[in-house]
Amino acid sequence: MAMQVVMPQGGQDIEKGTVVQWLRKEGDTVRKGDVICEVETEKTVIEVCAPQDGILLKTYVAAGEEAKVLSVIAMVGTPGEVVSDAAMALEPAGSPKSNAATGTGGRPSTPPTPEGAKLRVSPKARRLAEERGVDLRGITGTGPQGSIAAEDVIRAPGTVPPAGEKPQAAPNHGRLVPMTKVGIVTARRMTLSKLSIPHFYVTVSVDMTAAKEFRSNYNSRLADPEVQGISITDLITRSCVLALADFPAINSTVRDESTLILWDDINIGIATATDAGLVVPVLEGAGSMTLMELATTTRRIVAAAREGRQITVAPARFTISNMGMHGVDNFIAIINPPEAAILSVSSVKPTIVPAQDGTPQVRDLMNLTLSMDHRVGDGVVAARFLNRIRARLEDPAKLG
Repeated sequence: MAMQVVMPQGGQDIEKGTVVQWLRKEGDTVRKGDVICEVETEKTVIEVCAPQDGILLKTYVAAGEEAKVLSVIAMVGTPGEVVSDAAMALEPAGSPKSNAATGTGGRPSTPPTPEGAKLRVSPKARRLAEERGVDLRGITGTGPQGSIAAEDVIRAPGTVPPAGEKPQAAPNHGRLVPMTKVGIVTARRMTLSKLSIPHFYVTVSVDMTAAKEFRSNYNSRLADPEVQGISITDLITRSCVLALADFPAINSTVRDESTLILWDDINIGIATATDAGLVVPVLEGAGSMTLMELATTTRRIVAAAREGRQITVAPARFTISNMGMHGVDNFIAIINPPEAAILSVSSVKPTIVPAQDGTPQVRDLMNLTLSMDHRVGDGVVAARFLNRIRARLEDPAKLG
């Protein structure tokens, strides 16, 4: 039976995506999990995989065209199976028909691409062009594979700001620099978070001496010396996964003022700095992973994110932001909506502390700060959650 391939969302507030390229053509044999195309959203490039073994029966969105998230972009089925275009009732969001309406302020929308032309435009760039009356065909793209990015539209000669928006003049002793796509999305989401989520914060200090020793011993026992071992971040992530299973209210989303969604899956977002800005690749299904599986998968998704790719489109339920490599004593992160909490991880630092008999000793201490939505729990819940994480890190044999 034919199965749909849909435009992935790639973020909670993403509305459209653009097919960058098809890696398989109609009629090609595919296996479940094969990458069949790449799509670009405002935040990243996502590899879209075949949902089952079979044949790529039909593609509905050409390379360079937009489609609404979760709309059907292709069908995969058995050889000889027939799918109906009429049954799909699909209209790509970037098609000439959908662009026929006027844009913001009564100006005509971007003219449709001439038939046969390969115009690749990011969703943000197309929206800006419609708002500002810019003809995309006159712009040279600087994005992936020559695609037109939002920055290209902003810098285009003759750009007209939307109605009510005053042209920006360069300030004295300064210059105007357009934000990156990732920066714009991050700014929008973080502003939404601070305005709509009642944050509160709890910090604990964790003795990481035993965790560092556990990591060293674990990696030294690996049979293959070429295999990369676990990191301190992996131990922290594993302890968070186990704690979330114990505190399901924190692995949740506020649906409305009277309802929470308690998620069955534990997907961990790993805040990652890239050249384009901060992105959050997702460790999908972390609750069922061993420590080594978690470490290997984390390295893979972080490496892909730094290359501008996103391997999984699963939403995160909880995010970890680790700045330990930057020598920070403490910091507070902003919750990534619609999640209920985010953990800030500071540096591990040798610190003189008193032993039980009062004599001074040096221990490796690290601060953890939980930012939590007050609608899902109070300070006592947050403290118990953090103490559960701390207990496992200070007795790392419990991390399994």
